[in-house]
Formats: sequence, structure tokens, C-alpha cells
Amino acid sequence: MSYIVGTSFSAEKSVLFSLSYIFGIGSYRSRILCNKSGIGLDCRFCDIDYDQIRILENLIEASSFRLGQSLEKYQIERIRRFYGIMCYRGLRHKRGLPVRGQRTHTNAKRRSTVK
Repeated sequence: MSYIVGTSFSAEKSVLFSLSYIFGIGSYRSRILCNKSGIGLDCRFCDIDYDQIRILENLIEASSFRLGQSLEKYQIERIRRFYGIMCYRGLRHKRGLPVRGQRTHTNAKRRSTVK
């Protein structure tokens, strides 16, 4: 079992698929990381050695993207800033309603908490 950015990875799953378990890395970015580190797209974590894992770790840490807990913290801070300035988006977040202009008359059953 390997750990990168505080996320554990199973040895049996492919590196390409497993990298998307890190919050902030999707399939596109994981494909780019695999290509830059020289890891094949069909390799599993049990097939790669410790040096390749370190190269992958260094690439992730050197990237300018927010990942993992720092990304989650950043998103929460942004929503709290919307609450603080009392803008429309902040009020919609606070009430639990859709934020980006979706209709609420017939849709938004999961998002809406107030009727």
C-alpha cells in the first residue's frame, strides 16, 4: 500500500485510476502525471518501484494546483467569504438552494432543503 499526499492506494489498482482518488486530480490530470513520470498507463502500483513513486510524488508536490485537504479548505473559505459579504451566492449556499441559476420549481429536489 502506497501513500501520496495523504491518500492510500491499493497495490492491485492501476496508477492512472488510483491517482484520481486524490481530491483535485481527475482522469485528465492523472494521465498527464503518468506521462511526465514515465509510468505506463496500464501499470499497477505493485509493478512500479519506489523511485517511480517518489518521482510521481515530487511531480504532484511541484504542481501549482491545490490538492487534497488544502483544496477542500480553500473551497470552504470561499463559501464562507460569500456568507460574509451577503451576496446572492452566499445566501443561496446558506439556504441550501441551487447557486448557479438552476430552476427550483420542479427540479433541485436533492439540493433544496427549504420549501
